[in-house]
Amino acid sequence: MTTAQIAIPDQQVDFMPGFGEEQYSQLGVQDEPELLRAKREEAFRFYKNLPVPTNRTEEWRRTGPALFPFDSLKSLPQLKQAEYAGEGSWDKYFDVVVSIDDTSFSIHDRSGVLKKEVVFVLPLAEASIRFPDLVKKHLQGQALPADMGKIEALNSAFWNIGLFIYIPAKTDLKKGILIKHQHQTSGAILVPRLVAVVEEQSTAHITEHFLSVDDLSFMSITSKELYVQQAARLKIVTLKKWGNQSYHVASDMARVEKDAQVDLVTFNTGGKVSKMKFGSDVAGKNSAAELDGLFFGQDDQHFDQTTLQVHSSPDTYSRLLYKGVVKDKAHSVYQGVIQAKPGAIRVDAYQTNNNIVLNDGARADTIPGLLIDADDLKCSHGATIGNLDEEQIFYLRSRGLSESEARRIVLIGFFEEVIERIPQDFIRDHIHELINQKILKEAED
Repeated sequence: MTTAQIAIPDQQVDFMPGFGEEQYSQLGVQDEPELLRAKREEAFRFYKNLPVPTNRTEEWRRTGPALFPFDSLKSLPQLKQAEYAGEGSWDKYFDVVVSIDDTSFSIHDRSGVLKKEVVFVLPLAEASIRFPDLVKKHLQGQALPADMGKIEALNSAFWNIGLFIYIPAKTDLKKGILIKHQHQTSGAILVPRLVAVVEEQSTAHITEHFLSVDDLSFMSITSKELYVQQAARLKIVTLKKWGNQSYHVASDMARVEKDAQVDLVTFNTGGKVSKMKFGSDVAGKNSAAELDGLFFGQDDQHFDQTTLQVHSSPDTYSRLLYKGVVKDKAHSVYQGVIQAKPGAIRVDAYQTNNNIVLNDGARADTIPGLLIDADDLKCSHGATIGNLDEEQIFYLRSRGLSESEARRIVLIGFFEEVIERIPQDFIRDHIHELINQKILKEAED
């Protein structure tokens, strides 16, 4: 985000509740390195001049801002770095483990890759001193969308945990990086910021795991900027298992250069209200992006998901598959855009959104879209909303299965095309278990 990218409005408008001048002054910006302080101040100027979203704002028309209780929650202070608290069940599968709670974070070098400086996982403040040129270029950089809104800009100004991941050229990070969130402070807002730079001909994957306890009012406003340079490959798997009173707003964007590829996989199962945007700009010739997601909503959960497949270069490829199930009074909204910018010829892009509605009272909206400003390309989309296939249920029951078991198998099969995109067996098993729990609850109901 720079003023060269976006024209800043002249008229100042209201702040989001709890994120005004006073709260900004309490961040301790004056104690941060000069580069970081300048970035924050630029972001804050931009943030305060953007309009507060309303129900009339197109992006928020189906998920009104009033659904997020900004008035009753308070942003956490800057998180402090602490000692590694102990190994979790997934830690052994990764090279580096970042643990984040409500007061602190730790960075654990499990395989020695940080000590040997094979890769770097740093707080943003430290990264701005060690790698000032990289931070200057990539924090609030070209990955951010030009039409960034108020709450996305809020993250740039008010983040209270900032991480920088740097994968130098020609590095193959075998096990990858785990970032795990565990939250249990009621009435709190966490604002995480992640910047990842994967240099030429490198390969890496990052896994994020978000957890909060039930009956705990909590909000997370997250942002990721991902930069995948020439002939590099980055895979990010994000699992969001929020508690039943948690709120989540996310904006994750990747910029992919020549001959490079990014794979983004997201799984949403918890939370009360979630509004998520994720996507990519395939910005170099022969670059590619594959985006996959799934969700399972029940009770009165509300999921709002927006995906962006931006093609700003010719000869680029993107594929998206997003699947969801809603039951009870859950409501899902999917909005997808494929954009081919001027000159982006010979683009190949496809977008698929499939939804299953399990009962009356649940609702799924799907709004695919194309923005095409180039010729000689292939861009298309498909979307479905329906019920479980009764013929499949009948077939399985004719083979001796109960109705609940038949429904379970059909639902697992519906999701499997996305689940198989996750490289780690233990994460696939974990997702299967979560889905089974949802399905068993459906059978009991």
